[in-house]
Amino acid sequence: MSRTPSSSSFDKLKRFLESCFPEAWDNTRLRWHKRLLLKMIKGIAEEHGLVVQSGPFQGMKYLPEMLTSEDVVQHALLAKILGSYESELHGTLTSLLGKKYERIISIGCSEGYYSIGTALRFRGAQIFAFDTDPHARKLCERMARLNGVADRVTVEGECSTEHLRELATGSSLVICDCEGCEIGVLRPDLVPGLRTCDLIVELHDCYNPEISRVVPDRFHETHKITFLAGATREPSAYHSLARLSPYKQRLALGEFRWAPPVWALIASKSVGISS
Repeated sequence: MSRTPSSSSFDKLKRFLESCFPEAWDNTRLRWHKRLLLKMIKGIAEEHGLVVQSGPFQGMKYLPEMLTSEDVVQHALLAKILGSYESELHGTLTSLLGKKYERIISIGCSEGYYSIGTALRFRGAQIFAFDTDPHARKLCERMARLNGVADRVTVEGECSTEHLRELATGSSLVICDCEGCEIGVLRPDLVPGLRTCDLIVELHDCYNPEISRVVPDRFHETHKITFLAGATREPSAYHSLARLSPYKQRLALGEFRWAPPVWALIASKSVGISS
């Protein structure tokens, strides 16, 4: 008669594989996670559509062609559809909705979560989205068309100093998530217009431990700096997860980061944008 391996036997095997074959174990686990995530998001899409369900960008539509195992992980697609993605920023984004920005500059736009989301919420703003990844730019352009905001979204490659000099003014909001490049991009000494912008910046100390000190210090005379505390994702807040196991719930809310995010709101002290 066959016997089912005990939990302790499985744990021992898992620890053995993790210690002796770490790369193979990580690859196997990632493939398994991709399969689970893709199955979960397809189930949610069948019931509710591929639409952001909550959070500041509730109602934003996503591209059906992104239902691939690679995009689901690379873009944390399930967390975005649930509305839990980067919950640290939700309160900040909501608080800025009363401001009448003429331009929103998204540096590191990826597929367009913030670019298209802010285009939907800030109806009077022109959106300038930058990313060095050609695939991400194509997705962002398609997302803009899908959500009916293509006339206000411009998608380009690398965000240069010249771009920022032209675009950054006191009526601009900069959202910067460029994987460590923020230390080279956010230079008010080279781009004076940044001194009157509002900025939301992810500070990637995982690439350079000086970033969270150096970048805010450049703005301390002209801006109020607020570091945004991490947010807890409670599965019970997302009704689409109710029928899933606790393990699958945690996986669905994951954002596949290899270091905790550090975000800062760098708000201009100048008179600023009228409400």
